[in-house]
Amino acid sequence: MRNAEVADLLDRLGDAAEAAGEDRFKVVAYHRAATSIRNMEEEVETLWERKKLEEIKFVGSGIARKLDEYFRTGKLRLLDELGAKVPQGVPELVKVPGIGPRTAYRLSHDLGVTGVADLRAALESGRLDEEFGPGVRKSLLLSIEKFQSFGSRMLLPEAEGVFQKLEAYFGALGISVRMAGSLRRGKATVGDVDLLSTDDRTMDALAGCPAVAQVLEKGPKRTSVKLEGGVQVDVRVFGIDELGAALLYFTGSKDHNIALRNLAIERGWKLNEYGLFDAEGARVAGESEEGVYERLGLQYVPPELREDRGEIESAREGKLPSLVKLDDIKGDLQMHTTWSDGSADLEQMALSAKARGYEYIAVTDHSMSVRVANGLTEERFRRQWKEIDKVNEKLAPFRVLKSVEMEIKSDGSLDFDREFLKGFDLVGASLHQNFGQDAERLTERALKALSHPEVDILFHPTNRLFGRREGNPIDLARVIRTARENGKMLEIDGEPRRLDLEDVWARRAAQEGVPIVTDSDAHATGELNNVAYGVTVARRAWLEAGQVANASNLRDLLKRFS
Repeated sequence: MRNAEVADLLDRLGDAAEAAGEDRFKVVAYHRAATSIRNMEEEVETLWERKKLEEIKFVGSGIARKLDEYFRTGKLRLLDELGAKVPQGVPELVKVPGIGPRTAYRLSHDLGVTGVADLRAALESGRLDEEFGPGVRKSLLLSIEKFQSFGSRMLLPEAEGVFQKLEAYFGALGISVRMAGSLRRGKATVGDVDLLSTDDRTMDALAGCPAVAQVLEKGPKRTSVKLEGGVQVDVRVFGIDELGAALLYFTGSKDHNIALRNLAIERGWKLNEYGLFDAEGARVAGESEEGVYERLGLQYVPPELREDRGEIESAREGKLPSLVKLDDIKGDLQMHTTWSDGSADLEQMALSAKARGYEYIAVTDHSMSVRVANGLTEERFRRQWKEIDKVNEKLAPFRVLKSVEMEIKSDGSLDFDREFLKGFDLVGASLHQNFGQDAERLTERALKALSHPEVDILFHPTNRLFGRREGNPIDLARVIRTARENGKMLEIDGEPRRLDLEDVWARRAAQEGVPIVTDSDAHATGELNNVAYGVTVARRAWLEAGQVANASNLRDLLKRFS
């Protein structure tokens, strides 16, 4: 899908325009158009072919002309012109959390900083002491550390996108490839993309792929390349009777593989990427993963569970969970509309959710403290409720729940009093402000919200954003205990930059009897797909459908709130 590619292009254009001192309204327009295109379900290139680019929200005639140029020529002259005005270090510096285009321009143009590594060295050496105070220097160093620790890792959807493009490329050549590595296990972030095949043509095909920028290694059974975006792809070829063992080995995790090899050793056998071999060296399994597990006396272990967290023992006893599936989800309990910071209106979100087969959704626009997200006052919520009533009448039996993402303020209080909150079908609470508080204070705010009689769910409990900020250091053990004691739910936010709660904590919460919800946190219809990533986290957390609240029908779900 080229939507992400085009959206990234417009975001780069916006950053370049801001760094070059262009009109602020143009900068905002580029970023708004980028967000709109990134979240579209229809292909932007299809709309270009039909000469309907201006039907896209926030795409006016000027941006449409630029996109037309890009689709026709593969280039954008304005981006090149602005890039020539921008110092060399700016594109890398703006990737650091907290450094905007103007700061990056000043660092590079005025202070001679050539990139992130140079910025770190300058801060640590004292070269920038006269430019920034100690607090700013400390903040910048923390931001650099976060940026460098995330490094070249991809978010799960980005890695999936790379795989899908390669799968289509190989498929057009009649070559079948299989996904392996941490991507297959559904890890939140992915380094390299690992592929397996049984076709000897795969090596030459990968080396000759148009998206390849550099061939790192090429042999008869293994080839490694760097794609144009910097992603490393490794492809290995095995025989048909070896493929199952190879999938097992290269899917990992390392600890899971060690545990399996130890089981084989206990029998006097040997397990490697080529198969499971008995004491005489005869292959007894290897064509399929299922066959390897069966010969070792184990249930088949789904890839998401292969982390050596007790799955071997459970598989030996035949007690692995029946993991929740995307098809089990009956509704989505966090999303936003144009009433606050979404880009689709309420009815559009409802129609898209209904088309996905959902029975219900909760529209959870922000409360008034979140001014940056156009949070709603009581009066605006009452107006929204009237619109929800009309949509529900039109789409029945599908139902939109009157809901809110209620801000937990710095003192732990909520925006609205209890009497007003009773008017909502569902109340979710979250922290978006004053992250500088210590762990105890942040935890107390979460606990106070979970103890509130009208709050139903704590949304994205740690509020992490991959590559930008660590999760809040709240005491999740106390959060889970308080949720259980008050009959409240915790969320796995499926937004790929969040995926919060983390799988280990979601599992612990479920073990202690706390219902989990897995939501999209969508701000546009296309983002409703985020639920799939939340389900992946739920599967990694060993959750069954009965432990996921929004895998229930509406009647049973509402009983949880009453």
